[in-house]
Formats: sequence, C-alpha cells, structure tokens
Amino acid sequence: MKKDCKFRLDSVMENAYKYLKYLPMINSSEENSYNKNNPYLSHLLVNRLLTEGSDKETRHFEISLRDSGLMYEPGDSLGVLPFNCSEVVDDLMGTTGFTGSEEIKIAEETICLKDALISRFACTVLSKIQIKKFNELAQVSALDDLLKIENKEALIEYMWGRELIDLFKEYPQGELSVEDFVGLLRPMPPRLYSIASSLSTHHEEVHLTVAVVRYDTHGRKRKGVCSSYLAERVGDSIPCYFHPNKNFKLPEESDKPIIMVGPGTGIAPFRAFIEERKAIGATGKNWLFFGDRSYKTDYLYGNEWESYQKDGLLNRLDLAWSRDQDKKVYVQHKMLEKGAELWNWLDNGALFYVCGDASRMAKDVDHALRTIAQEQGSMSEEDSATWVKSLQKEKRYLKDVY
Repeated sequence: MKKDCKFRLDSVMENAYKYLKYLPMINSSEENSYNKNNPYLSHLLVNRLLTEGSDKETRHFEISLRDSGLMYEPGDSLGVLPFNCSEVVDDLMGTTGFTGSEEIKIAEETICLKDALISRFACTVLSKIQIKKFNELAQVSALDDLLKIENKEALIEYMWGRELIDLFKEYPQGELSVEDFVGLLRPMPPRLYSIASSLSTHHEEVHLTVAVVRYDTHGRKRKGVCSSYLAERVGDSIPCYFHPNKNFKLPEESDKPIIMVGPGTGIAPFRAFIEERKAIGATGKNWLFFGDRSYKTDYLYGNEWESYQKDGLLNRLDLAWSRDQDKKVYVQHKMLEKGAELWNWLDNGALFYVCGDASRMAKDVDHALRTIAQEQGSMSEEDSATWVKSLQKEKRYLKDVY
C-alpha cells in the first residue's frame, strides 16, 4: 500500500467510525446486535497471498473475534464495510474541483466531503441511475441516446470499467454545487464473503478467501474497493458483521455424504465444511471438485486438501486446471468424467453443493448434473430437469453463487 493512502485512511478512521456508528462493543452478550448499520470492529491478523507466481491475486485473511462472543456457522458469510482509498477520492475531487473541506449533512451529522467520500459513499462503480442523474445536470445529447431503451447493450458496454470520475473527465462540468455532486452518490454497500473457516477449528477467528480485483482500463488503474481495502492492510481494524445463510448448511445428519463443487474462491465455504466435519467427527463421505488456472500457482489450500485426502477425511478429490494443457478443463468436465460414481453418490442420498460464479460456472455445473441424470439414470431431458428440481426441493442441491 502506498504510504499517503494509508496515512489518510488512518487519519479519518476515528471520525469515520463515529459517523458510521462503528462501536467496538467488546464482551457483548447480544451476538446478533451487530449488523451493517452497527458493525463489529474486528482485527485483521493475517493477510497471506495464496497464488504466488499467478497472474491472479487471491489472498487468505484471518480476522480476530477475540472476546466478542460472536458466533457463525459454516455456510455463513461475513459482511465487510470498506473504505475508499484516499488516492481514488483525491482524483475524484481534483476532477470535480472540490477541495474536500466542504461540509455536508448526512442525517443529523455534519461531515467534511473528503471524509464522507472515504467512509460513506461508493464513488467508483458506475450505474445507469448515476448516468441519468449526471445528465439531468449536464444535458449531454450523447448520454441521452445512451440511456434509451433500445441502446441497452451499448450502455452496458459503456459502463464496464468506467467510474464516476470518467463521466466528469469526458463531460467536464463548470460550477457544480456540493449538494448536486453528493446527489450523484449512493451509500457504500457492504461486501459479503463466504466464510472459509469453522469456529470449531479456529476459535474466535473468521477466515476469508478473496480474489483481489486490479486492472487497467480507459487509461487508468482500477481496483476493487473491498478486495483491495483488505489486501492493502494487516493489523488494522475491520468493520464487519455476520450474514447467516440458512440455505447453505451442512446436513444435520453427520453420516450423510456430501459433494462440493467450488472452483476459484468458491472453495471458501468447503474449507469451513471440511474443518467442521473433522471437528465433530462426522462419518459421512466427502467429495470435492476444485478448479482454477494452474496447479502450480492457483491450487488454493492445496496442502490442506492433500492432507485431508491422505487422512481419509476427503474421500474423493477431483481437480480441473484450465491453463495446464491445450484444452481447457473445468469442474463440469470432471463431473461428467466421474458421472457414474457421482450418480451413485446422489442415488445414495448425498447432498450436492455449488459455490462460485453464477453467470457461467453454476449454469455449466447444473447442465452437467442434468446430463449425468440422462446418461446414468436413463432420463429424458425433461425428466432430468424435474429430477434436479426435486433435489433442490429436498434441499439436497444447494447453491451459494454470486
């Protein structure tokens, strides 16, 4: 992290916590009292790169819950409330002509603009609503055309990789009141991350597996607000809260077999699942499908999986690498290769879990599952679709996708 960015964040932390009601309520007996409006101030203990040598940056974080009394279960998520980097805020203010010392009112609080931009508002990802509000002030005909219903695809393409600052750079505004500027902004949303640990194994800690977003586009370096916020610090206080996920839990019967499909950072909840099953002495069999780019650089928690397999806790481990051979291999391909055995597990009551990308991976896994039903269960396409729905209805096909 660059020193000036961290210095600025440190200097506004105290005020930001006050404005956001970030109260470090230690020894609270009300474990559900923390939420996105009243987060717990945790302590970031470990920040470790998992993908040395890869062109992807995936990190492992360990966060202290010491003396908080907070509880979570495998399958839950951690909500993190990040801060914008002051460099990003300085660039935005420099482009819009504000000094940062301007005072604004939020609810009943008076706060200077710079501190508000760091701690209260999202000022990076561009939305259609922001473009519409901006153009109510700017009156740009090109943006009017872009906002028309028939230009939906062009609007999506325009927004990709652009931030609010890009609007001001492309269409400079003269005199703009601070009220009009703030009116373009939306509150900083929390980011939810699947928890990668079990409290039974890591007492008073919560672990995360995070893909850090960094890229260049439209002549500027960009980075994910929350992923880079975590990646660029250690030893700092992290405002967070737990988000229960009742629809992504281990079976109550510990002898039930489970099948887990989690490529990339989708592996996170399954690390928690295996740790929990080991801790409680579960007798049910465990099968993991994991995939990423390369075995050498992207095998997240590889040593742990190999150890679990050697100890007999992980009964099956199937790995898919998309860059280690000419033909790309993904987790759905491994599922199809092992179709007969996978069908046998499901036929014997196994629960099927999927975590990760919703736009492509989850759909491909779903299609592979239907194909297996057709090939191994002699089902028609229609019957396989009905069978998959029945698994979902019975809560044996569970998804945590995003």
